[in-house]
Amino acid sequence: MTLVRGLGYAGLLPFVGLLGLAWQPVIGSSAQAVQLFHIYSALILGFMAGVLWPVLYRPQAARTMAIAAVSFPVASFLAFAFLPTWVAPIQALLFLTLRLSEVVSGIDRDYPPAYRMLRWQLTVVVVACHLGIMFVV
Repeated sequence: MTLVRGLGYAGLLPFVGLLGLAWQPVIGSSAQAVQLFHIYSALILGFMAGVLWPVLYRPQAARTMAIAAVSFPVASFLAFAFLPTWVAPIQALLFLTLRLSEVVSGIDRDYPPAYRMLRWQLTVVVVACHLGIMFVV
């Protein structure tokens, strides 16, 4: 669990760092930091949506969860491409919805309690960073 926790927290560094650079651009511009933030967000959302794949082996939910698993990164990409002024709140909502999908689908019950807590902690920080980036744009 130590490695998983370390990787999870390390994954937050670009969110926090890019938010900081968007507020106070030490290198590059604020606009560049915001753009990189959203790209990183879409990338991580796609990676994290992969947690839904094991549910595909549960016949009663396979079709729905397959669609959900691919919908998160696609929705993030479409928001980035076509709704640039709304991408931050949309991505925040997608991260929160993904976490709730883990709970509703029952995947969460397969996690050890420490990992469930970590997932909530990481999700809260990521959503908070998205809310912060909204005030930069």
